[in-house]
Amino acid sequence: MTKQAGVYRYPVDYLNLCLICKDENDYLPEWLDYHILMGVDRFYIYDNESQVSLRESLKEYIERGWVVVIDISGKGMQLHAYEHCLQAFGLNTFWMGFIDTDEFLVPKTTLDLKSLLKDYEEYGGLVVSSLFFGANGHQVRPNAGQIAAYTQSTHATFQGNILIKSIVQPARVLMPASPHDFAYKEKSWCVNENYLLVDGMKFPHYEGKIQLNHYFCRSQSEIDLKLSRGWADHAVGSWPRERFEVVNTQASYKENTILQKLAEVMERMGVDVGDIVSNPESTGLLKKMANAASQCLPVPMKPVQLLQAGRQPKITTAAELKAQTLAADERGDHQEAIRLIKLRLEEMPQKISLFVDLSVNYLHMGDPSLAWEELSRAWKLAPNSYHVLMGMAFFFLNVKNYEMAEKTCTLLFEMAPHNLTIMGYLTEALMGQSRGEEALKVGLPVVELADTLGELPKGMAAHLVKLMADYLLEKKEYARAISLWEARLDEQKDDLHILLELCRALLHKGDLDAACQRLSQAQVLAPENEEVLALLRQVGAIS
Repeated sequence: MTKQAGVYRYPVDYLNLCLICKDENDYLPEWLDYHILMGVDRFYIYDNESQVSLRESLKEYIERGWVVVIDISGKGMQLHAYEHCLQAFGLNTFWMGFIDTDEFLVPKTTLDLKSLLKDYEEYGGLVVSSLFFGANGHQVRPNAGQIAAYTQSTHATFQGNILIKSIVQPARVLMPASPHDFAYKEKSWCVNENYLLVDGMKFPHYEGKIQLNHYFCRSQSEIDLKLSRGWADHAVGSWPRERFEVVNTQASYKENTILQKLAEVMERMGVDVGDIVSNPESTGLLKKMANAASQCLPVPMKPVQLLQAGRQPKITTAAELKAQTLAADERGDHQEAIRLIKLRLEEMPQKISLFVDLSVNYLHMGDPSLAWEELSRAWKLAPNSYHVLMGMAFFFLNVKNYEMAEKTCTLLFEMAPHNLTIMGYLTEALMGQSRGEEALKVGLPVVELADTLGELPKGMAAHLVKLMADYLLEKKEYARAISLWEARLDEQKDDLHILLELCRALLHKGDLDAACQRLSQAQVLAPENEEVLALLRQVGAIS
């Protein structure tokens, strides 16, 4: 963007969308028509070996100038397609959004997306919070389309809704870091709708100005198909089926913002929308949108030299380093993880989350001074950043500075008042200050909600239960302590650690028979385990 005589002059397009898909041909007309009505100038669609070529399916949109189709082959090609799009088409647009065919951008305070984006032009990107939708009881794909058929969403506090998607300025982007977030050039940052700096694929849910309707489940038959197809950004793997079941269970809230927005836009175009807001499935919404979109004309396209789409070396290297880092973390090789993270920072020097990862690894190695040094670097780049504050809360808990941990959680709650992880941190901070009753008020709902609203970081639920149960045992409230561990065991059946803690709680209560029963279960799981053998000796001595 350049500024001449007080007038901003943009490239040919202001807002484009990029996506990669395979065999999503039937969904694309609805997705295209909707986003045309929301003000998108053009669409770059990567055809990942669809059985029916998208050039054939989308011939009308291509001929009218709305769509450019690029063929790309291979598995796990999503980030490669994104990088190609940035390089091949980034100079021809001011904003580029990266979403999927089951995702719809919904502006809430403006008539279209362009008007909303005007307020964020000084930033490198705008992230949009997800809002996951369920299947609405549909067993097979409904004829009415996604927007009309799926109107039941999860609550804003559902853990999955912390996933974001990005609309970026290609001129300010280094590369995609994941299907959700990007690495930005020096002094360019990404923000959310409230101008809070975002660095990562997860961020507290905000939906006051814009939201991303994610029709994650669709119908039962479509869930089965999605599971068989696998991930677009991984060579192998797919969502676990339980993930769909959780979303369907939680999606019980009527959500028709997108219908209201469509009605407003189409009425201004002179289209008779009928009662699409109150009765969308019977009003022919797909046809109405198609007719309205046909009245719109795309901006003439600037000729571009089309680069061949395929594996991008930069993305391949970044993916390999990320995979190696995760593997090092899994095996507890923190020194190797640190080495790999530093290599990643050479490519993405402003990636705040990587500084936090370095800090965590230094803490695991028992070096709090280096851990704090990395957090301080991150703070200088992005003071009061949510991601830095989360790293600091973790740091203070690890060095047992519980007062500072509590203060940090207070700052975090201003950004994310419903975040279970922050509540978990606060629980530990309060326990560390011998404020057990306050800790119980925070921590008990956290562990109760963790399995319905979404997962906590690995091991956090059990850690919190241990803190609270030990406090209750000290107060001789044995029944409450035992019920905490029994609830954990219901969620994680045959977990040896939980079984042993439950045994200890039962022994505190003096319930030898119940303790022996649980200990027998532990023996079956790990007959040679030292903790099991020690408890057996303890029980033998008592009896």
